[in-house]
Amino acid sequence: MTSTPPNAHPHPLITDQLNAEWQELSARAIPARWPVAALPGCDVLADALDAVQWTRRHQPRAADQLLLALLDHHVENGDELAGRLVLQALLGRAVNLARRAHRPKHPSIRGDLAQLTAAAVAALWHAIAAYPRHRRRHKVAVNLCMDALAHFTAALDDRAPEAVDIAMLEAAEPMFMVRGPAPAAELLDTLTWGISAQVISPDDASLLLRVYCPRPGHDGGASPVARELGLTPATVRQRCSRAVQRLAEAVRLPRPAWADAA
Repeated sequence: MTSTPPNAHPHPLITDQLNAEWQELSARAIPARWPVAALPGCDVLADALDAVQWTRRHQPRAADQLLLALLDHHVENGDELAGRLVLQALLGRAVNLARRAHRPKHPSIRGDLAQLTAAAVAALWHAIAAYPRHRRRHKVAVNLCMDALAHFTAALDDRAPEAVDIAMLEAAEPMFMVRGPAPAAELLDTLTWGISAQVISPDDASLLLRVYCPRPGHDGGASPVARELGLTPATVRQRCSRAVQRLAEAVRLPRPAWADAA
């Protein structure tokens, strides 16, 4: 098992490289050992990608089973092609992470778009390789994206990806409670749902996590996070408030108590 995706080095065309690579792979026959090979009309890798994407939209439970099977082959059997399919299926999410993190007027803060894209792809590949398949068997695509977000955010903070394990926050009995009134599991569940329902963006979720659910050794709240991001506390509070309001309106619930702690 590797933790670095193929060709994942800072390059202006990393996504073009990955897509070109996939075009070459897409005509290859699906390995017979993959469950997706048993689906009607699935003969080549292009069909497998279509099947994964279609089930994600229309049959979430079936998508979970397909993704878990691919992750099993990738991790347990060292099947790089299975992991590559999962990466391709979620590549657009990695691109969005990079675009939302990009600060064209302040490239020295986070790096240029090519560097951010490479970091986001690497974060997604790390999430694929490290996914806790035996414990998190539902909403697999969403969880992978959230894990990638965590690893990506950690990379922006010059911390090793292993320093942030979102899986800890989803334990049935959380290993720790965050500073302030927000239980970590409750917050993460809300953010995971918000992203999957396209109510908030991954960037919104990242900001809310940093403000309301700081990592050990980090200060939460609008002011410390604003200093880290080079923003004003008012801007951070406004962005958080808007994201929280969208979440509240989407589920028609009162504003959550943890949202008043910034």
